Amino acid sequence: MIRRLAGRTSGAVTRALRNDRGVLIYLAAVGANTAWNLRRTPVLDGGARPAAWRPAVAVLVPARNEERGIGRCVRSLLAQEWEALRVIVLDDGSTDRTADILARLQQEDGRLTVLRGSPLPDGWLGKPWACAQLAEAAADAELLVFADADTWHAPGMVAAVAAAMERERLDLLSVVPRQELGGAWERWTVPLIPWALMTHLSPAGAQRFGLAFAAGAVGQVLAFRREAYGRLGGHAAVRSAAAEDVAFARLATRAGLRWRVASGREVSACRMYRGRSEALAGLEKNLFPAMGGRTVPYVLAWAWLLRAFTWPALALVIGAAAGRRRAAAAGGAELVLGAATWLAVARKFGLPLRLAAEGPLVAAAGAFAAVRSLAAWRGGRAEWKGRRLAG
Repeated sequence: MIRRLAGRTSGAVTRALRNDRGVLIYLAAVGANTAWNLRRTPVLDGGARPAAWRPAVAVLVPARNEERGIGRCVRSLLAQEWEALRVIVLDDGSTDRTADILARLQQEDGRLTVLRGSPLPDGWLGKPWACAQLAEAAADAELLVFADADTWHAPGMVAAVAAAMERERLDLLSVVPRQELGGAWERWTVPLIPWALMTHLSPAGAQRFGLAFAAGAVGQVLAFRREAYGRLGGHAAVRSAAAEDVAFARLATRAGLRWRVASGREVSACRMYRGRSEALAGLEKNLFPAMGGRTVPYVLAWAWLLRAFTWPALALVIGAAAGRRRAAAAGGAELVLGAATWLAVARKFGLPLRLAAEGPLVAAAGAFAAVRSLAAWRGGRAEWKGRRLAG
């Protein structure tokens, strides 16, 4: 029976991979979902100010071995145009110059509070534990804004976040910064995050229909009303989640809270990784858990993504060279539909427009990183910044 079931599944996958009509229908559906999500994704305005809401804000930054960017990040936060503001950074056991840089910044500006992280408890991953400590230190804040240490911000970022949350009565806001991309491997990996969020998850569907499985967020800038953060259980509720941002979006959906993903291209920027090795290591950490952590669906999903977004470019070239007009036309149509999603996402989030042409390469690079992620997590070797995540 198991063999028959496996055979039928394999046959169904094979037929699906060969079926251009099915791929075209799928790409049209992805395009519709992308358009709906992007329509529901505001772009934060650096000049916006709340009409009446003036919450006490704490900007909270977990930092582990962030000597390259922590100075720029903290200075940009201390320059925010917001009166009731605290900036708190937690040095999470850094072994580079992060602690020294933070000590110097604290001497320069007394508004900065620097904490030293406590040892990691059993059952916790590093970032959720660091954020939980930061939230506890900001008990008097009405608005908690968690910002990654590799981000930097325009002076109106906090005000823009508060204005958006006031206008839409939001409990949670995920802000996707403009991604600074240094080279080909960064360009072919980092944009997968906002692209997948808009194309294959559905923040709009999650909010409209309460579909928690479709919810997703980006944690580079994540803002909570204090009451909502407590209602969700704080970071203790996502203590073991490698993709804690996605976990929070799904918790918020189940709890019936109001939340939104916004483009922060005008108010925030981020340089996630530098070069091929860092980019692949970052996706290795995130891809498998972010896609549910189940091996068979994960493998089938990436096989399908390669078929839908990489194969059409090859089919177009091969079909044209061999005089197979129908195959070339199908490949061309699939290529255009896939490129349209990249173009739309790139425009919304301030990514390079050339990604519309490079989509097949991005899918191929993503699949390569996906294999590494699967091997690392299944083999108990997943780690980040010297900390083991699995095994």
